[in-house]
Amino acid sequence: MLLDGLCYIALCALSIIYGSQALTLLVLIFGIYRGLMGALAIISALIIRSKYGSSVSFGIARGILDLLIAVLFLTNPSFVIKFIVFIIGMWGIISGIILLIASGRSGSAAKIVKIVIGILLIAFGIFAFVNPIGLANFFMMIIGLFLGVSGIFLVVQSINMKKNDSQIKHEKQ
Repeated sequence: MLLDGLCYIALCALSIIYGSQALTLLVLIFGIYRGLMGALAIISALIIRSKYGSSVSFGIARGILDLLIAVLFLTNPSFVIKFIVFIIGMWGIISGIILLIASGRSGSAAKIVKIVIGILLIAFGIFAFVNPIGLANFFMMIIGLFLGVSGIFLVVQSINMKKNDSQIKHEKQ
């Protein structure tokens, strides 16, 4: 638990200080993971076909798709980051428009809240299109903060567990 906490704190620092590099590293790690899973899916499918003679076209297709995703993630991580931010930006704009439309049928207080949130979501979506890397770095800072809080919690928990363990050993003696 202590080691996990310290790793989370280190990842927090890395995410906040080197946001874009940490995000690129995350995309590369996910690409390696998808590549390994794709290779394992193909190997498993071939073993199942040779052992049981059953159709494994779905397993092979899944493995090939995973390998293609891995190639995309490993060869062009900046495109992947921009694409993900683009999807998030589209979600923001569409959600904002839906809220603005829905605000017409709401009461006065709910109408104001929906209009404000709708405008903020549309602005968020536009910002994602204008500055996708900036938004990605912002997300990495948020993720880094969550990792830091989780890491501190794990470190404190491990210290408390060590104290409790020492106290239990002392009482047994």
